Amino acid sequence: MPRPLIFASASAVEEAFYAALAHADAAGVMALWADDEEVICIHPGGRRLTGLHAVRRSFEEILSRGPLSVRIQSVQVFQSATLTVHNLIEQISVASERGLELVNVLTTNVYTKTSAGWQLLVHHAAPGQEAERPSHETFNGKLH
Repeated sequence: MPRPLIFASASAVEEAFYAALAHADAAGVMALWADDEEVICIHPGGRRLTGLHAVRRSFEEILSRGPLSVRIQSVQVFQSATLTVHNLIEQISVASERGLELVNVLTTNVYTKTSAGWQLLVHHAAPGQEAERPSHETFNGKLH
């Protein structure tokens, strides 16, 4: 039995996650999740999936159609000693009647640090458009 991968950072897990999607590697995707039946995954327009079994089935179904071309943009990170949250935009190439289109997906990935290293705990992706903030809403300083 192969040894589970141990990641030293949440960013390394995220890189491996998107690489596995690009190779249609459902087993590779699942190797990154925390060994916890409370993991949560929400795909764009989908329902909340709880537990490794439900998450595995969803990725097997999605990746059975082939690899996903995902480009990551605008990553915002919150990090503590044992929890990291990445909020980002996934730009996904999708085939449509008009040819190849780029679709923006607003995504939050939550990682937890355990004795087995950093692992994925939550993946929540929703269709959306990142709009430019009006200049009066742009924040350039400290709140406190």
